Amino acid sequence: MEVAEIIELTKISIKSCNYDLVPTSKNRNSRRKYGLSQLDIEDYIYSLEKEDLYKGPEMDRDFLGEELFIFKKEIIPNIVFYTKLKYKNNQIKILSCHEDE
Repeated sequence: MEVAEIIELTKISIKSCNYDLVPTSKNRNSRRKYGLSQLDIEDYIYSLEKEDLYKGPEMDRDFLGEELFIFKKEIIPNIVFYTKLKYKNNQIKILSCHEDE
């Protein structure tokens, strides 16, 4: 899969609320720390562009044969978020969406 395709599938998934935001502690803590709502996260994910790609596609080490795309983008002034996406079972999986470390 190319980055343009994952971007398009992500936009479609966000628009139709057909996505899975994995509730890791890093994801929750970053949302809480910056007072970000679910809608803020959706808007941020929807705004990702090809230029925001940090790595990918690369193979998921936990699930052989599945690809990951990693993005880094400023979500609020001077705060960059690390975002890891995967397309699986006709749905976008947001595996990571937290402050970049």
